[in-house]
Amino acid sequence: MPKSIILPVICMFILFPVAAQNKNTYTEVTLPELLKKLQEKDTNLVIVDVRSRGEYYDTASTFQQGNIGHIKGAINIPIQDFRKNPSTVHQLDAYKNKDIYLICSHSYRSRVVSNLLLDSGFTRINNTRGGMTEFFRRYDEVAPFENELHETHIKYKNIGPAQLLAQLSGNKNPLLISISNTPRFFWDSINLVFYKYYPSLKNAVNFNYADSLKILDLVKKEQNRPVVLFNTTNNGAAELARWLTEKGISNAAYLVGGTDLFYEYLLDQNLTSGANNFLTMNSSIHFITPSVFCNKLAGSKNTKIIDVRHDTMFNKITNGAKYNYKHLKDAVNFFWGKGIQEFESQFPDKKTEYTFISENSIDALQFADQLAKNGYKINWIPGGLQEWEWYVNNVETFQCMDYLVK
Repeated sequence: MPKSIILPVICMFILFPVAAQNKNTYTEVTLPELLKKLQEKDTNLVIVDVRSRGEYYDTASTFQQGNIGHIKGAINIPIQDFRKNPSTVHQLDAYKNKDIYLICSHSYRSRVVSNLLLDSGFTRINNTRGGMTEFFRRYDEVAPFENELHETHIKYKNIGPAQLLAQLSGNKNPLLISISNTPRFFWDSINLVFYKYYPSLKNAVNFNYADSLKILDLVKKEQNRPVVLFNTTNNGAAELARWLTEKGISNAAYLVGGTDLFYEYLLDQNLTSGANNFLTMNSSIHFITPSVFCNKLAGSKNTKIIDVRHDTMFNKITNGAKYNYKHLKDAVNFFWGKGIQEFESQFPDKKTEYTFISENSIDALQFADQLAKNGYKINWIPGGLQEWEWYVNNVETFQCMDYLVK
């Protein structure tokens, strides 16, 4: 998100903040579960897609990586409509006796509207965990429903981590093209820092968005190889995939979520044994997901969670998408700005495995990398506490739900 998957999630959180109300009487459902209900012809439900009309119809001209299709038959009522005109809720009055399923891209906006409908007297409200990006994050599970229930108007192909892994493992030898663009927003600057340390796809060719003609020449020379484009800084990969298709390239694809989601997939599916075949590790930090921590490290006496935020933030209440929270259970607060020497003095044991958690994706990355080079075992959770909360809210198999201190 992507952009990476992580950073657009943060973007959505900023654009559509949620004041956690802690009542949340709506029901949670996964995308595979919802698609199964549709396939079984459940007539007692209606799906409301609250993304913008551009996202819904795949016509978004800005951030075209958001053009990821929609569920066939879903009603599109953008969240902006609900906010501008409260009477918009009455468009759903005819469905009050049906199960209403809300969906957006990452499930932030859909949670806002879920609560809004509950406050408006609707009772049979369901939120789709993870949103439409689950078509790519959980492609293995949703693939059987794709042709029947997923509709898109783009001419190039969107692919997810499982599909890229199949190409790499099956010797399809895809032409991997990494796209950078002029930084425009603060999260572009975050990406610049983040990707210095995060694993990168091996053999990827790096281009600037302005190098479209060079990219076209390369693709034509390598015409027998599938083409996979992904973003690093800013957007542009989806736009170039569309442009290449218009130039007659029939096998151009955009990798939804980029390397972020690809590596997350390998980690959560326990497929990292072969990761070195596809990825270059760019730092001494060991990147993990909340699920990896939960399944392998939680409760161990040989691990510590280090919250690297300033101490004024450690006990400050954060309004999350679903719950208010402060920090992780058993976390020790050490502000990274105190420096390497202070950390080594406070935590001299290099046999302990330290898992760093930040507010977002980049705080203390250089600090963590230096400690790892000094012989410490350092884990890093990309996306920080915001990513942890996303797992709590959207990954139904996540076993560490109680780690967020509320």
